[in-house]
Amino acid sequence: MLSSPNRLLGTIFGVFFIAIGVWGFFLPDGGLLLGLFGVNLLHNFAHLLIGLILAVAAIVGGLSSARTVNSIVGAAYLVLGIAGLFLLGTPVNFLAINAPDNVLHFASSVVLLAVGLGAERPKAKPVAR
Repeated sequence: MLSSPNRLLGTIFGVFFIAIGVWGFFLPDGGLLLGLFGVNLLHNFAHLLIGLILAVAAIVGGLSSARTVNSIVGAAYLVLGIAGLFLLGTPVNFLAINAPDNVLHFASSVVLLAVGLGAERPKAKPVAR
């Protein structure tokens, strides 16, 4: 597992998001994690779910699962980062997303997509002649 960038990253990000999700439950709704990141009950559950999906794919699922999940979660975070730009200060911001969240979503997206799509790409099969 440690020799696979996708499995290693999925495990690290998975554990990180699980920890953030659990930590958020100890703060009041509308509170700020680390004084920066907005939290609420739904946001905490989202972090737990994403963390579990990343960790399970990386630890149990193997390389193919880790690559796929890293790429999908990376793409989802890219969409969420873009959507978050339009959600700030609106009543439809039900995840309590703020500007620091957007920065973290874009950064997570870049890392997950880069590793998910770029590392450990399947080797091309030789063309039979």
